[in-house]
Amino acid sequence: AVEIDGRESIVSTLLGKGDSNTKLRKGSGKRYRTVGLSMSPANVGLGNVCPQASPACRAACLNETGLGNVLAGVQRGRLARKLLFYREREWFLNRLESELEQEYAKAKASRYRLAVRLNVFSDIPWEHFPGLLERFPRVQFYDYTKNPRRVGQIAENYLTVFSRSETNEAQALEHLRAGRNVSVVFAELADNEDRFAGIYSGRFVGNKAKHQRLPERWCGFPVFDGDQTDLRVTDPQGVVVGLRLKAATTAKRAAAIDSGFAVKGLV
Repeated sequence: AVEIDGRESIVSTLLGKGDSNTKLRKGSGKRYRTVGLSMSPANVGLGNVCPQASPACRAACLNETGLGNVLAGVQRGRLARKLLFYREREWFLNRLESELEQEYAKAKASRYRLAVRLNVFSDIPWEHFPGLLERFPRVQFYDYTKNPRRVGQIAENYLTVFSRSETNEAQALEHLRAGRNVSVVFAELADNEDRFAGIYSGRFVGNKAKHQRLPERWCGFPVFDGDQTDLRVTDPQGVVVGLRLKAATTAKRAAAIDSGFAVKGLV
């Protein structure tokens, strides 16, 4: 339990199931069982779990989309996990390993492979925690990162994909030229005004992201539809992982485009 705003919040689990998490749900299937660790991001609460996050990345963070935009309990749970990560580190790591063991056993019993995303809204270098990855050699860990020093196959069972923002495009291109995948957020602008009429208005515009089309190429590199699945370990190599811009409000969508965080996909 942890106190937030004078109220006690109980943390029953650290890992969320893929089927109950909007970002992870599309990773289920493909003979994988997916789980993820969701903590409040850089601009919420104690500590900075996203040290490389750009200003526009913080403003457009998906923490405020999906269920996080409508259920206060979801946000309190993410904040409680983050507070425990900083205040009760030993307990947190022991509990995380215990839950990973349980999830691995469930996946094995179902003849699935376990895939774990430890940074759903964070960018923590889990490879620096001694023994964590090594203890689970048959678990596939994966994440996005904006840290240029932890990109690619950083361990036999841990793959990270570099995430482009408005401040690191040069680094993103370097990784692509080196054959590593890079995720890029695209925002289609209306080439036909009737096509988007009424779609992006008011709140919850992130739910309309599926209406956007992705370009075929970006900076000469092929674009793969990264919204088909969150499971980055199944992607082809040497591609741009194209993600459609998702935003909680029309204003945040516009800000993400104006800042350059989201690339204008089609005009």
